[in-house]
Amino acid sequence: MKELLKHLRKRKSGKTRIGKRTNWKRKKIGKKINNFSLYFLLIFSLLVFIGFLVYLYLSSPKSKIEREIEVYIPEGSSAYKVADILLDNSLIKSKEVFIATLKLMGKDKGLKSGYYILSPSFSMFDIIDILTQGKGLRVKITIPEGSSLKDMAHLFSEKLALSKEKFITLCKDENFIDSVMKDYKNYFSSYKSLKTLEGYLYPSTYYFNKGIKEEDIIKFLIKEFFNQINVHIPEYKERLKSLNLSFNDWIILASIVEKEAKVDQERPLIAGVFLNRLKKGYKLQSCATVEYVYDFKKSVLLYKDLEIDSPYNTYIYYGLPPSPICSPSLNSLKAVLYPQGDYLFFVAKGDGTHIFTKTYEEHLKAQEFKK
Repeated sequence: MKELLKHLRKRKSGKTRIGKRTNWKRKKIGKKINNFSLYFLLIFSLLVFIGFLVYLYLSSPKSKIEREIEVYIPEGSSAYKVADILLDNSLIKSKEVFIATLKLMGKDKGLKSGYYILSPSFSMFDIIDILTQGKGLRVKITIPEGSSLKDMAHLFSEKLALSKEKFITLCKDENFIDSVMKDYKNYFSSYKSLKTLEGYLYPSTYYFNKGIKEEDIIKFLIKEFFNQINVHIPEYKERLKSLNLSFNDWIILASIVEKEAKVDQERPLIAGVFLNRLKKGYKLQSCATVEYVYDFKKSVLLYKDLEIDSPYNTYIYYGLPPSPICSPSLNSLKAVLYPQGDYLFFVAKGDGTHIFTKTYEEHLKAQEFKK
């Protein structure tokens, strides 16, 4: 019995030893696993840090040199196409980083077409902001008061590379006129009678994005025309009613005044002459309307020029011409609403001013005096 108990104690003590060795091994393995996790975390953090530094480098400005580069982004360009254009112009360091950043920001579908002025000194984020906000190259254009459609077409062709033919065609296209003017139908008794947008494109100084379309620039100028009238001549409806003029008649008369007047103080007097002649049933006999037929190319009109058969020849036809002959200034628009004098004639003195007379006899004397 004693030997049996002794044997059992030995076996028990052996298990204990084996158990202790097993626990020791498990602790050793667990320690190795913890060390491996720590190493992996350190390496991963290091790689992330290195990746972040690389990303910062690739997204940083290509150069510190502040030089301007004109870039054109065609309409419908994908993010990949835009990246190629930027890379070809040395504006970004990595096409892949640029595209990945766009996608992460959710802006890969929001790049706007047009002409842009960019620089290698811009960061990738600056460039993304410019392209997604459409902050394109803006061209300063001054449209002089009294410009005709052909004048504007030439100016836009020269400054913005627009098509002169398309610009003029749109301004005389009845469907396009209807689509634009229906937003301003309350100004007219019937805007559908308009055959041209001559006179309705407001002359001023603008900054247009290069790449703007002909139809968009026309719509913008028309909107500005009505905005200016509402802001600066809000009483126009009452004045037109008192003068018994339609809205379009007003613009036509103002355009004639614009071309005839050279000094501001004479605009109301010239407007008065034309309104007085209309009331008496006289022909307007405005040289400016005849010059419009000749595209204002004649510096001096001859008597034979006054014989041209055109509805714009107010030496032959009574009443107003079919449309405005240019884009009038606010001063000319105001002059028609507030005419002055009871004159029926005026003669240019050659210095920009005129001699105003009430009778034909006085008019003939003024012509002799001018000579």
